[in-house]
Amino acid sequence: MDDLPEAIKDWIGRATVVVDHVVTVEQGLWTNFCVAIEDGNLLYWDYPASRDHTETVIAPPAMLPSWAIEHAWAPGRDRPTMRTLELHFMVKDALGLRNGIVTEVELEFHAPLRAGESVRAEQILRSVSDERETRLGIGRNWEIDVVYRKPDGSLAGIQHLHFLAYGKIDS
Repeated sequence: MDDLPEAIKDWIGRATVVVDHVVTVEQGLWTNFCVAIEDGNLLYWDYPASRDHTETVIAPPAMLPSWAIEHAWAPGRDRPTMRTLELHFMVKDALGLRNGIVTEVELEFHAPLRAGESVRAEQILRSVSDERETRLGIGRNWEIDVVYRKPDGSLAGIQHLHFLAYGKIDS
């Protein structure tokens, strides 16, 4: 860890990239998702049936990350203000690594989202490994958590991501 750039050391353990209210949770969007994967869970479709369990219909938990991804285009903007998982690219660039892949993803759900809500996504760098030889070249691993919060600040879920980056860029 001693060979990490100071900027990366400063990023560890804190919300470095924050994405707030990109898109409002909307039932039409999650209905399209459910149709595409043929998910007939009544909690996503049926108001009377869902009242016994969740007060009203909820968005499928698997869609949690989709509510905090900037669109590639928006009126009056040439490009997104940041890339999806911007913190990963920041780490990769700061370490001078050319290629990066996600090696593992885990979603932890805490509270359902409902139509009309939005989420705040906080990207937190958890760890960065020492440089090591991989079959793909010199590289490092790191872990990022994306913490999703509802408008009232309560926890909606956490996405745990593991990365491998390799291919040192020659200076």
